[in-house]
Amino acid sequence: MDCALNGFFAPAQRERFLAAVSRRSSVRAFSGPPDVAQKSALSYAAARVCLPGVRIELAECQPEGLFRKLPMVEGITGTNRYAALIADDRDDLYHLYGGISGEAFVLEAVSLGLGTCWLGSFKRSGVDIPLEPYEKVIAVIAVGAPAQEPAGNKRKKLTEICFGDPTSWPLWAYNAAECVRQAPSALNLQPWQMAFAGRTLVLYRKRLGSMLDMGIALLHMHLGVGSKEHVIRLGEGREIASLIAEDRI
Repeated sequence: MDCALNGFFAPAQRERFLAAVSRRSSVRAFSGPPDVAQKSALSYAAARVCLPGVRIELAECQPEGLFRKLPMVEGITGTNRYAALIADDRDDLYHLYGGISGEAFVLEAVSLGLGTCWLGSFKRSGVDIPLEPYEKVIAVIAVGAPAQEPAGNKRKKLTEICFGDPTSWPLWAYNAAECVRQAPSALNLQPWQMAFAGRTLVLYRKRLGSMLDMGIALLHMHLGVGSKEHVIRLGEGREIASLIAEDRI
């Protein structure tokens, strides 16, 4: 099955997203919400990054009424702005496409100098956005000016998330795998694996991985290829998608 990600983002968008990947880190302490110019730019971005069946709404909140405090996890402080990731649950791909769209929004925010934090656990009563009967909020993303320089991301070694030796793969496949390695995931579990054969890089879901996480990873895989022409085919079961390089003579 073809993926709606094919050809969806313009080359300039993909370049901007890719440049933001290494700068993105989860931020929980903010010095304030986005300023007026940043808010306008985010609203514009939210309207341009959503795949079919997904929409992103920017809103204000009472932080204590939306951001849930979890044991052993630093709470969200310093901002009252968030993006609600809303999906049409009649579509079987809504979690996957939601992850792609939400992470594209995150990378747009990072390119504006903002910090973000994905939140799968939140107080649903704190979301004050009209929804259609078939819509659901699948995640919220806290957004604002980071209070300090974000810390680096702790990640597994590339060999831990790849079958075989990724250093023996073509450079485009290695770069795509490295970009997936930098992707955020719930509890930082990095619940994915990759394999390469021929012209095809395959993304697999591990047992504890959510489809939202896999959407985030799939966007990163798509970005990491860079300018290499390719097509993405969706898989079944644990095989989430195959990225097939198109060789041009």
